[in-house]
Order: sequence, then C-alpha cells, then structure tokens
Amino acid sequence: MARLLQLVGICLCGALGITSALAAPSAAGRAPGAPAWQLAAATLPAANLVRNATVVPDPLASGGQAVRITYDKAYRGTNVQVFAPALAMQGRTWITVYLRGENLPPITDPMRITLVAHDLRTNLSASYQVHSVYGVRLKATGYTAIRVPLDTSYTATQYAAEIDLGFIPETAGAAPVVYFDKVEVSPQTYTAPVIAETYVDKLHYAPADTVTGHLTLTNPTAAAAEVTVIGEELRALTSRREVFRQTVSLAAGETKPAPFTYQLGPEEYGRELRVSLQVAGKEVAADQALFAVSQVPLAVSVANYYDRSQDSPDMHTIFYVAPATGQESWRSVLFFKKMLGSYCEFFSWSPGDITDLSPAEDPFLGGEGRAIFRSRETIRQQLRMLKSVGFWPVSYVNGSAWADSGYQLFQEHPEWFLYDGNGEVAHYEMDSRETYRHRGDYNFDPNSYPGIFFQAVLNHSLPEVQRYIADQYIKCAKEMGFNGVRMDVRYLEIYPGERGFDGKEIAPTFAEADKLSAQNVRNIKAMVHQEIPTFTFGYNYSSPDETKDMRLTMQERCAGGAWMLDEIPATYQEKTSPYHIWKAYVRRMTSWGDQVRKWGGVYNPFDFRRGGSPYVVDNVYSAIIRLMGGGHFACYTNGDLPFGDLGGFGTRFSEYLYGTNLDWISAPQSQVTVKAAAPLWWEDSCYWSKSAEGKKQLIVHLLNPPAVAEVEENPQSKLSPPVTSITVACAPVAGAKPTAAYLLASEPDNLGGANNTRVVKLELKDVGGKATVTVPSVLFWKTVIFQW
Repeated sequence: MARLLQLVGICLCGALGITSALAAPSAAGRAPGAPAWQLAAATLPAANLVRNATVVPDPLASGGQAVRITYDKAYRGTNVQVFAPALAMQGRTWITVYLRGENLPPITDPMRITLVAHDLRTNLSASYQVHSVYGVRLKATGYTAIRVPLDTSYTATQYAAEIDLGFIPETAGAAPVVYFDKVEVSPQTYTAPVIAETYVDKLHYAPADTVTGHLTLTNPTAAAAEVTVIGEELRALTSRREVFRQTVSLAAGETKPAPFTYQLGPEEYGRELRVSLQVAGKEVAADQALFAVSQVPLAVSVANYYDRSQDSPDMHTIFYVAPATGQESWRSVLFFKKMLGSYCEFFSWSPGDITDLSPAEDPFLGGEGRAIFRSRETIRQQLRMLKSVGFWPVSYVNGSAWADSGYQLFQEHPEWFLYDGNGEVAHYEMDSRETYRHRGDYNFDPNSYPGIFFQAVLNHSLPEVQRYIADQYIKCAKEMGFNGVRMDVRYLEIYPGERGFDGKEIAPTFAEADKLSAQNVRNIKAMVHQEIPTFTFGYNYSSPDETKDMRLTMQERCAGGAWMLDEIPATYQEKTSPYHIWKAYVRRMTSWGDQVRKWGGVYNPFDFRRGGSPYVVDNVYSAIIRLMGGGHFACYTNGDLPFGDLGGFGTRFSEYLYGTNLDWISAPQSQVTVKAAAPLWWEDSCYWSKSAEGKKQLIVHLLNPPAVAEVEENPQSKLSPPVTSITVACAPVAGAKPTAAYLLASEPDNLGGANNTRVVKLELKDVGGKATVTVPSVLFWKTVIFQW
C-alpha cells in the first residue's frame, strides 16, 4: 500500500553562447570585498580543536602547518570551531575556507561547514546556514578555496561569525582525511540596490491565467537611487518576452516592495521569470522565479525532495498523519512551494476512505486504523493554504470498504458487496469493533484500538454502487475541499472468481473483467465530472506486469491526466529483478513512461526501497533516469553535488520531459549517432517532439553510465569519470537537415563547477551530410535538442 506523500550558479560554458540560464544574483553593483579578517589554522586555540582534529606540519599549507581532521564513523559533530571577531556585515558575507582532502569518497561523507552570524546587539544567532563539501571538489595535491555565503540583514550590523567544520560519516569502510589551512571572512560591499526577494504567488498556473508576483528591493548604499525593474518570461528554448517594467525610487537604506502582475499566453509547460534591476540602463542585479503552466493540473508536476546538503527538518508528515497548527501548516506549505512540485496527497486521513470521505464526526479517528484524532476544519484549512499557492491536493482512497463506515454500509446494503465462493466477505473482527465503539469515552486509549476491524470490497459493476462512490468523491471535494483522489488496494475493478450477492460469478474471464472494469471507471468519472469537471483521479497498480490482463482498464484509468503510481520499481534493487541492471532499468522507465503518457496518464514511478537506496549514487541515477523517462516524483536533491537542480530542471524544461507531443524512438538506428571519448548511454532515450510553434524536434538524452553495472553494488558511490569530446550527429528527415541545436543542462561542465540550469545554443556543422554538434562534457546527464 502506498505510504508516500509526493510533494514537491554559474557554469563555465567556453565558447558556447548561452541563450538562457536561470539567473543567479548579478555581481554587478556590489564589490566582492577584500578579506576583513583571516585566520591560519595553525593559530587556532587547542580548545577549538575537537576530537580527531590536530595541528600537523603540511608543506602544502600557506603557513607550513594545517589542521588534520580524520574520519570517525562513530562521531557526528564539530571537529573545528573558528570564531571571528566583530565585523560590520550586511547582506551577503563570503566565507572562504581552504581545504584539501585525501581518500575522500566523491559524493558521500562530506565535510559540513556550518556558519552562524551572532548579532552582537542582541546576543542572539541571527543567521544559521549549512554547506557541504564533497570529494569531487577537493584534491590531495593542493588546497581548494571553498567560498560559501553567509546571509544576514541588509542593514549594516556588527556580527561575530562562527565557522564550524565537521565530518558527516555515511560510508562503511571509508577513511577520508581533510586538511584545513585557513579561513577568510569578506563582507560584501554594495555599490547599488539589490533584489532581496522574488517570487510568484503560485507554482502552477493554467494557460492564460494572471500571474501575481512580488519583488522586494533594497538599497543598502548611503545614496538614494532610482532603479528600473524589468521582468522577462522565458519559455521553451528561445522564447522570450518582456512582461512588466517599472521605475522605483529608493532612499538610502530603504527597502520597498514592488509587486507586479501579467497575463500568461496560451502555451503550456515550464516558465522562468527573469527579473533585471537596472540603474541608468546598466544591470546591477538579477533574480529569477520558476513555475509551471498546464491545462491538465498535474501534467507538469515535478519536485525536489529534502536537500541532503543541508539540515532540513521533516515537514511532510504535517499533511500525512500528524496534527498541526495553522502556523506549522503554512510554514510547511511555503517550504514545499520552494520545492516546486504541485501534487500533494493526504494519505489515509479519513475514518474509512471510500466509505467516509467527509466524516460527520469532528474530531474523528483517521489514519488507516492508526487511531489518530483528526479535525475536519484543520484539514480544510490546510487544503485552502495549499491551493492558494498552486498545489493540487488530493485524497488517498483505500478502494475497499472498511472501518466503522464500511461496516455500517455492509449492514445497510449487503447486496452491494463482493463475495467469495463460500459466500464470505474479506475481513471482519468484532472485538476490535467493540473497542472502536468507545472512541468517544473520556478514558479511551487510542493504543487499545489495534487496527481495522472490517474490510470488504464493493461490487463496482452495480449502478447503485457506482452512484454511491461518485457521491463520496463529490462530497470529498465540496465538503472537504480536495481537488481529486488517488485510489489504492482496489480501483473500481472486478476480477474473475468474484461473485455477487446472488453467488454468481460476475466476470468469468479476464477479457470480460477488463471490459467491465473499464466501464466501471468510465461511469464513475463521468458522474463526478458532471458535477465537478476539474476533479482528478489517480490509481495505484500501474506497472506493466500489474496491468497486463487489464489493459482496457489501465487505458481508461490513464485517460484525462490521472496520477498513475507505479510501486513496483521500489523492488528493482533486488537481484531477482531483471531491472537491477542499470541498462535494463533505463529502457524499462523510458518505454513504460512513454506508454502511460500516450494513454493520457501522469506517470509516478517509485524509487528503490520506496524511500531510496542506502547509496547516494543509486539515488542520483534513479532520479535522473526516471526524469528522462517522463516520471513525476520528488527528486533526490543535494545542492552541493554536481548533478544539478533536478526539480528546477524538470519544471523549466517540462516540455521536453512530459510534453504530449513526445514520441519515444525505440530504435534510433541511423537517425542519431553519438561519439565520445568514453561510452555514453543514449540509444534508449531519444524522442521526436513538436514545439508549440509546430517545429519538429529530436531530443537526445546523454547519460554518463553508472560506474557499476548493477544497482546497490557501489557502496562508496564511485563515479564514472566525466565523458568529454562528444559529438552528436543527426541525419536529415525527408531531405531536410535541422536548422538549430540546443543543449539543456543543470549540471556544470566540470566536477568542480557550480550547478546551473540553462539552455545553450550549439554550433551546427555539416559532417558527412549530417548535422553535427559538439558537447563539452557529460558528468551525469545533459540533453541535446535538434530543431527543424
């Protein structure tokens, strides 16, 4: 049973022309600032060196000595503490730590840099930020300057900076060592106003909606300034239009809001809103916001999960089983909004799911037999919050009739249920029912209620049952506020061998059961849509092997943009699965994702073990491969590793991952040729597509294959070296060659670079009658698009 709530830099590009990159705050208008304070590691007091941190001779260090920090699997904490003196800081201060490493795994066991700004006026911590440094950024032969930001108020204030270093042990058998040479603190010097904040109200809009956005402008300088703010909407590969422009006057030290609105066009898929702040026609700062646009509410939903590079508290259980205040709920809503995904599922919140989707009791016991008291009004309040920022909240629905409401329905309508050959329903246990009857007593102990006492299956082929279920869904929307449902356990189907109240088999063969079940689904959707046209559906059991005997039903379930949960990939790490081989996993995800999309569904494949593999590299590749295959889910995220912002990439370039015009090429044959200095995988990940303007497109995903051929056989998460010297050639179609080519990427071009989601126009060359482009490198995943 599904128990998952789906939520939700700069790169060197050589001679390639950048058409668009997600805007990082511009360096113009503010000087980087010389170090205001620095400290050599060798001068640290002994009290600041904690467990496994010692000063040792090091000829590579600037002062001939360094602090040596060894790895201790049993210790998780600070190894080195540095306290800077009082300094005037405002906005962003740069902390530069000089490190080198030996025996460091590339993407596990980080050195965690924790920064704290202590406000000397209040003696309180004004800012707390965490950054991770991995082996991919350090070398043994010399020191690397690791430059990380510490953000504070834009009002100049005296702060004392605290810099803590500590290993985060993860990998069995690892024995890394990090050497710390020195640290520098460089407060930012501002010479012009800045954009303190940019956001739009929603993370998902329908075409032609009005976007409402918010800017906060700050002038941290000592002189008044007049600025021009220009907003541009970037879409697809090259589309760009100005959507607002305004002039704002800022006094010295003033902070001022600058709200804006504009109307979307009819086009769907990802948007980047780029905001430019200009003084006298020169850009002094820039920022950006991402959001998605689609007519089908969940067609472009993709999210990031908790960022593993930071200290992220668990927030998703607030919409799962945990009680929460309004303040806690709103904090979680805003947190998930930053993660971008618009799908939000309340798992098993109701007293009886399909038989009680608008409970009369308040508070009531809900949570799939967990005996957790819930409040109708709290749930409705949370749903209003979620919808206000563009989420599409749906209710999980166990498709069988269970708990007290199911038992009551069975007493009233035994003829509505399915029976086996002995005339029995599925499950009932009256002792637990007796306990449940005392739930309103003042001394009721929820722990005394062991679980579900009744569970049976409705005969979905009966018109009166279909009407009952449709009415439950309509009440779920109108009375509780849900926008849709996702069904589990049963999804309105009938199987051979199941019998009605009269003892007769309803559908003796799978062909008959499939035809009847598809009609059941169609009828109930039609009844609900007659009252609520926008109501969405979703279903479990969406793997090819689970639906092989019920393909008509699967197609009907997909139709209209249903959320199709595929749980079976959660088992693919097992050696008994043919898909624990990475190459087979790629084709499985790509081919089935394409099929679900063509049937009209929104494909949601689970990760290994439901929550991910114990090995980082498996989580990275699983996320990338499922995205390449058109999957919608919460991506594994680590902002300090060079595989990019996958959720941001999936949102911005959703057209090339989820577009309804996509057509998977099962055998590219001579249409595409890829040559590189080392093997790349691409043969199973090519698509034909068509742009909103009607241009033919060929999409080629380039994947640097995992270093180890099988899932969960790489405990130290070793990486394949970056692949370079890549040429991708495209043959003419009906005698016509592509007229343009573009590179999509979120990763950098080298392991030490910063992530940067971008589209880059590539130079086309004619080589042997084929249009050929050069790609500088692939660390994990980049995409080439040819356009006619």
